[in-house]
Amino acid sequence: MGSPFFARIKGDVLLIVAAVPPGRVVTFADVGAHLDVMPRHVAYILATLSEIEKATLPWHRTVGADGTLGVPKAGADGTPQRTLLAAEGAAFDPDGRITDFVARRVEVSALPHGVPQQTRPAEAPKPRRR
Repeated sequence: MGSPFFARIKGDVLLIVAAVPPGRVVTFADVGAHLDVMPRHVAYILATLSEIEKATLPWHRTVGADGTLGVPKAGADGTPQRTLLAAEGAAFDPDGRITDFVARRVEVSALPHGVPQQTRPAEAPKPRRR
């Protein structure tokens, strides 16, 4: 995905995720809605971070819309997402959902990332449905 649209979206995702403070979380859907992209695009960007990006970005603070972690992920040093969130005070129920998800969730628009709400340009490729 070497398109200029993908490069812009990736840059915006990284800015938003970098602005999430310790102990708080955003969802893939929240970030996607802010950028006018599908949540799976946000998840893909975060799943394909370089080792340097994993080591310097708080990627672990982005979770599923229901407060679950989904596919197990680990940082550049091998620390799992759940461990990183637990170190910031998060607790999990037996189903793997953050127990105080509603209190930890922060609105993307409230974060100091500097990325304005996006609307897909008319010339942007339309998403393909499978």
